[in-house]
Amino acid sequence: MPRLYFDANASAPPHPEAVEAVRRAMVEDWANPTSTHREGQRARFRLEEARRELAASLGVAPGELIFCASATEALHLLIRGLQPALGDRPAAVFPGEHSACLNPLRDWSRVAWLPELPPDSATVVQMAASNETGLLYATPAVLDAVRIKDCCQAWGKVPVDLSDCDAAVFSGHKMGGPRGAALLWLRPGLPWEIVMEGPQERRRRGGTEDLPAIMGLAAAARHLTERQERNASLAPLRDAFEAEITAWNRGFGVIGRDLPRLPNTSCILFRGRSGEALQVALDLAGFAVSTGSACHSGSVKPSHAITTLGYSLEDARSVLRFSMLPEAQPGEVEALVAAIKRLT
Repeated sequence: MPRLYFDANASAPPHPEAVEAVRRAMVEDWANPTSTHREGQRARFRLEEARRELAASLGVAPGELIFCASATEALHLLIRGLQPALGDRPAAVFPGEHSACLNPLRDWSRVAWLPELPPDSATVVQMAASNETGLLYATPAVLDAVRIKDCCQAWGKVPVDLSDCDAAVFSGHKMGGPRGAALLWLRPGLPWEIVMEGPQERRRRGGTEDLPAIMGLAAAARHLTERQERNASLAPLRDAFEAEITAWNRGFGVIGRDLPRLPNTSCILFRGRSGEALQVALDLAGFAVSTGSACHSGSVKPSHAITTLGYSLEDARSVLRFSMLPEAQPGEVEALVAAIKRLT
C-alpha cells in the first residue's frame, strides 16, 4: 500500500497550477524585480500582478501587503517593528501561540496571557486556528491596541475575516502554495518601524523577492474557495475517525471535540501510550502523522499548546495530531484506524 499523509497542518503538497507557475517563473521571469532594465521590469510587473491578485482575494489594498519568505519572518518583522513604539506597554498573547510569535515578544516589557487582558495593552496577538489542536479562536475586541491575527492554519480551511484585526500573517505552503512565500498585511497608519530595510517591498522588507514562489502562491490562492469547501466536507469523516478511535479505549480522548475547530484536524490523547513512539510506529507502517507542531518535532519538552489547555505533561506526551489533506478519502482513514488499532 502506498504511504498515506495525515500531516497537512505541517505542510501540504503544492497545487499543480502552483507548481507550473513556479516552473514558468523560473524559466521566463528569473530576472531581479528591482532591476531597471526590461527583463527586471517584466519581473516587477509579474510581482505586482501577483500582489494585486492576492490583495483582491483578501479584500485589502495591494500596497498593504508585504511579501516575506515565511510566516515566521512575517511575525518577526511585524512584532519587532511595533516594539519601539508600543513595547513599553503589555502585549496580550494567546498562550498556545507558535514560537515564531512568542520569540520576538521577548523584547517587550510585559507579556500577558489571554484571556488576561491588561487595560493598557498595546497589542493583542491571537491565532485564528491552532496548528496543533485545530481549535478556532476569535480575536478579542480591544480599544487602543494593535490586533494581530495569525491566519497561517485558517487560510484555505475556514473563512478568514480581517475586519477584526489590524495586521495578519499568512503562510503559503499550508494552503497549496510553495514554501518560500508568505504574506504580511498591515492596516495603514500602524506605528510600525522598518526592521530589515532595503529597496524591495517599498523599503519595508529588504532582500530580493522570491518571484517563482510568489507566483506559485498567487496560483494556489485562485483555488482557495474550492479548497475551503473540500476541507469543510472533511468534518464528518474526521468525526467518524475520532468516534472509532475513542470507542475501543476510554483512556483515549479528543482535544476540543465539542468546540469549533478546523474540519480536517484531530488532536487525540492516547493516554497510557507515548505519542512519539506511536508516531514512529505509524511512520514505519506507512502513515505520516505528527506529535504536534512540526517546529516542535524532536523536542523532549511537551507542547505548550497542549499544557496551556490544562492538560498534564503526561497527557501532552501522549498526543498525536492527524490533519487531513482536502482530498482525503474514507478508505484512507479506515486504513489509518486499522493501523492505530493494531499498534495500540
